[in-house]
Amino acid sequence: MRWRTILVGLVLCLQATMACAENRGTYYVANTTPPDAFLALKNFPSGYGPRIMALANGTRLDVLLRRTDGWWYVKVFQTGEEGWVLSGARGKAYVLCCTDGQSAQPVQESAETSIASFSCQQLWFSRNSIFKEAGYCFKTPQAISAFGNAGCQFDNMDDVPLSSENQALISAIKSTEQMKGCSP
Repeated sequence: MRWRTILVGLVLCLQATMACAENRGTYYVANTTPPDAFLALKNFPSGYGPRIMALANGTRLDVLLRRTDGWWYVKVFQTGEEGWVLSGARGKAYVLCCTDGQSAQPVQESAETSIASFSCQQLWFSRNSIFKEAGYCFKTPQAISAFGNAGCQFDNMDDVPLSSENQALISAIKSTEQMKGCSP
C-alpha cells in the first residue's frame, strides 16, 4: 500500500509539471496554532486527502521531495511514516529548517513559545501525539479514541525513547498545562 501512495504522489507531481526540487534535509513542524494545533500528514498532496496522522509542533521531519505548490513529501523521523504535508500557507511556514542558519541549534524556540496560546485540549493533543509517534501504548479511552494503539511498543511512558528535542517540548507542554491548571 505504501508503494502505491508513493507512486501516486510522484505521478501527481509529474502530471502537474511541477519542478520537484532536490533539496532534502531535516526540518521541524512549527507555527501551527489553534484551532488546528497540528500539521496533517496526508496520503495525497491535497487538502481533501485522507489524513495519516497529526503532527504536533516540534515533530522532526525528513524532507524527501518538494513541490513548488508547497506540498512536500516527508518522512516522520520517529515513526518512519511517510506522506504529504503543506509546508506553508498565507505567508506562514509550517515546516522550518532544523537550524537558524547561524548555529546548530534546532528551531525549537518558536515551537515552544507558540504553545502558550494553546487550550488544555490542544496541549493534551500535542503532548500525546509526540508519545504516539514514539510508540507509546495508550491506556485511557480518550487517548485510545484519539490516537489508537496500532503499532505501539511501550506500555510504560518512562520506557518511551524520546529525542532531546521532544523531551524539551514535552517538558514545555507539561509546564504550560500546569500553569493553565489543565487536568492530566
